[in-house]
Amino acid sequence: MTSHNKSQIQELLNSNTAYVDEAIRLLGANQTADELRSKSTHHHNDIGFSAAYATTGTRLFEFVTGISTKTGKPTWQPKSLSHPAANRVFSRYIRNHGLDNALELGKKIAGIHWKQLGALLSWTPVTTGAAKPKSKQKQPPQTVVVSGAEVQTMKGKAVRVLWDSKRVWLPKSQINVNSETGDITMPKWLARNKGMIAPPKADAPTVGGEESDDGFDWDSWSRGS
Repeated sequence: MTSHNKSQIQELLNSNTAYVDEAIRLLGANQTADELRSKSTHHHNDIGFSAAYATTGTRLFEFVTGISTKTGKPTWQPKSLSHPAANRVFSRYIRNHGLDNALELGKKIAGIHWKQLGALLSWTPVTTGAAKPKSKQKQPPQTVVVSGAEVQTMKGKAVRVLWDSKRVWLPKSQINVNSETGDITMPKWLARNKGMIAPPKADAPTVGGEESDDGFDWDSWSRGS
């Protein structure tokens, strides 16, 4: 005799989508290994999915657990039946049952097998915040100190210097000019881009006006801009 009733289980299934996913997981776990592999029910032991829902239930079990029933090993990323992909994956089943979505399909099958779901009464969904993608920490650019450049003029957001008899425009936001020595500190990529230091042996020299290796758009630093 069961210690729970159908209305208790149905109330849980309606309260939180996690209960539906857990119900499908519990029912799938009650299937024997050979039943899961064949997606059929042939052991009449009154546990697991009934024969009428063996294939559908097993497919739902694979979706929510990510476990391949052929190998018994985790193969896919587990997903809730509330996930948008579930409606696409189970569209034929949903349509044949006259339902609106995969979650309703899971509720229906779980409700039919309610007698096996007493464990849901003592189970608590784990509530975790949505996992935030780890942001790649941006490393500060390597800097170099360039000596001997002669500052000629400043215009808008740029500074023009004379370097090796060439006029070179540098963005103010990327450089620091030592007023006493005239030395200019700048990112190494900028100095390379402007030909103020030698490029790495594997790299070809980069001419001004092209985009730097960190995405800096030199066209936006045109004269007077």
